[in-house]
This record gives sequence, C-alpha cells and structure tokens, in this order.
Amino acid sequence: MDPELTTPTFYKHTDFAGVPQLIVDTYGVPKYKEANPALFTTVTFPFLFAVMFGDVMHGSMLLAIALWVLASGPSNPAYPGRYFLLLMGIFATYTGVIYNDYASVPLYLFGDSCYQYTAGHAKPHIPDPGCVYPVGIDPAWYLGTTELTVLNSIKMKIAVIFGVAQMSIGVILKGTNNFYFRQWLDFFFEFIPQILVLLCLFGYMDYLIIVKWLTDWTGREFGSPSVVSTVIDMALNGGQPSNPIDLPILQSAEY
Repeated sequence: MDPELTTPTFYKHTDFAGVPQLIVDTYGVPKYKEANPALFTTVTFPFLFAVMFGDVMHGSMLLAIALWVLASGPSNPAYPGRYFLLLMGIFATYTGVIYNDYASVPLYLFGDSCYQYTAGHAKPHIPDPGCVYPVGIDPAWYLGTTELTVLNSIKMKIAVIFGVAQMSIGVILKGTNNFYFRQWLDFFFEFIPQILVLLCLFGYMDYLIIVKWLTDWTGREFGSPSVVSTVIDMALNGGQPSNPIDLPILQSAEY
C-alpha cells in the first residue's frame, strides 16, 4: 500500500453511540485502528454535563423532553439524539438529588436536616454532632449565609475530580495508541511526561481535596489550608506553604 495514503476510518455504531461519535469526530476522526474515545464519551459527556446542570426541576424537564422525543418516533428532528438526551436528563436529575436542589429550593426527601433552627437565634442547634444526612448535601445549607461559598466549593471540587479523571482517560488512550503502533518516541517523550505532569499536579490537587474533606477541622476551621494556595506554592515557592495570614485574597477565594 502507498505509505502516503491515509487509511480511511469506519465505525459501525448503533443509535445509542451515534451522537457521541459525532461529538468525537467534531474534534478529530480517530485514525485507523486507534482506540475510539466515543466509547467513553457515551457516559462521561452526559455525566459531566449533569455535574454542571444538577437540578431536580431542570433535570426532570430535560428528562421529560427526552421521553417525548423517544415516544414521538423518527418524525421528530431530535430523534437521532434521543438516547443522549435521555442520559443527560437522568444524570441531571440524579445529581440534583445529590445536591438536594430543586430550582434553588432545598429538598427534604430523606428526612429532616441534622440542624435544628430556633426562632430568634442566628445559629442552628446540632442535637447529634455525628449526624450525617443520608443522601446528598444537607438541605439546611441552603438556608445559611454561607450557602454560595459552601455549595460552590463542593461543586467545584467535585467537577475538578471528575475533570482530572476524564483527562487522565484521554492521555492513557493516547499512550495505548502509541504502544499499539510502536511509536516509542511519542510514548516515552509525550505520553510519559504528560501523564506524570497531569497526575503530579492536578492528581495531587485531587488528593489534597479528598484529604481536606476527610479531615476533622472542628475548632480550627480557619486553620484549614487553601488547596489553590498549596498548588500555587508548589510552583512559586518550591513547595514551601505560604502563611495564610499573608494571603487574605487567596484564602477568601479558596475553592
């Protein structure tokens, strides 16, 4: 075969995988015999969409539209993307339940809050310090003055963890392609440095987020280190942490 010719790529897919394949092809058609990332996109794209769009009301509306498209048949212009819309609606509703969010209104689907409010008192009473809401975020956080700070922090950190996981899958697929085609120069001088930098920087940031979540900061809440400042100090200060008192802006903007 003429080495200057490019072997065409053909993927025989089902209706379920058609839209994810179109999304992948928009960025670039995989070469002949390369690993096809559309297989992962069928799940990762709708779920990451739901992490941003998580709301029971809006997710239910999207789910209802997807069910209507399914029932309307091929005459509907959106029929080819029916399964993709269905997954986005299901995942958006699910993450809305995890956020306990219905159009910014807290949901008490799994019982009362762990916090008890008393008239005339700004701070809630905690009868059981070890109480944990059964599913998702405690709805009482939607009533606090720090609602945006707390909820945005949780959602941002969740998005970072899933985002780094998705990027890692993409880099690993590239490494498997290099290994399959015996492209050793690309494997050792592109894939290895890329996965090391990704995991040592952003993978370590995910590790810091999880450790911070699992650490009990009771009585020393203001001593909680900033994840952003720690990662910045890795590059600017050689890993030496800065004094949080000297960084009021970074501390207040912490996510």
